[in-house]
Amino acid sequence: MKNSLISLVAAVALLLAASGGQAAQPDKMAQADALMKSPALDYQQAQQALADYEGLLPGSPSLWARLAHTCFVLGDTADDASRAGYYEKGLTYAEKLLAQQPDEAAGHYWKALNLSGLADVNRLRGLKLLPQIMDELNRSLALDETYDQAGAHRVLGRIYFEAPGWPLSVGSRKKSLEQLTAAVRLAPDNSTNHLYLAETLLAMGENAQAREELEKALQARRYAISPQGLEEDHRKARSLLEKMESSP
Repeated sequence: MKNSLISLVAAVALLLAASGGQAAQPDKMAQADALMKSPALDYQQAQQALADYEGLLPGSPSLWARLAHTCFVLGDTADDASRAGYYEKGLTYAEKLLAQQPDEAAGHYWKALNLSGLADVNRLRGLKLLPQIMDELNRSLALDETYDQAGAHRVLGRIYFEAPGWPLSVGSRKKSLEQLTAAVRLAPDNSTNHLYLAETLLAMGENAQAREELEKALQARRYAISPQGLEEDHRKARSLLEKMESSP
């Protein structure tokens, strides 16, 4: 009887420990998610989120997407010596996601963005990476053009805006306009979509339409990639509007 009681107590203890561990995993995921969505998100908080996510490995495809996203944010906020390392890690996570879900937009999208980060770190390497970046973005578009608030349209539109034109590269104001118009149509409450479209319109001399987009950027309440982006977009939109007001 005594041995049976001990066995029962041990079994209950193991069950409680197991259920506690299972409960802790969603808590850790929720904690990391909250950090990544915080308007006060900084480098240290993003590092903590990455550590929390990595503590849940191997995990599901949604975890790989979170990891690739977080690494991209860290690459954008790290010092110059650390940026490439985060983008490389993010690329690894995106590849793992693609291995599990090759026909979903997320893996292609986060692979493209982390490759873009690496291209920004080394512009010479970036010229070689550009075709691959655009291929992954177009794959993401074909699978789900709404992913990350029309993210693939937004990034392609920006590439066409910033890149030199033919024959040096793929730059095209017309193609930038097409991609960013689609981004605004699909995700009209995203501040970056409106801001990027406004900048393309300004470069094309369409000042009245650009002004409208800048006003919409100020009214938007969603951000691209990381929460601080909303405040930064609003600051830049106000600056451009002020510059337009002061121009003869």
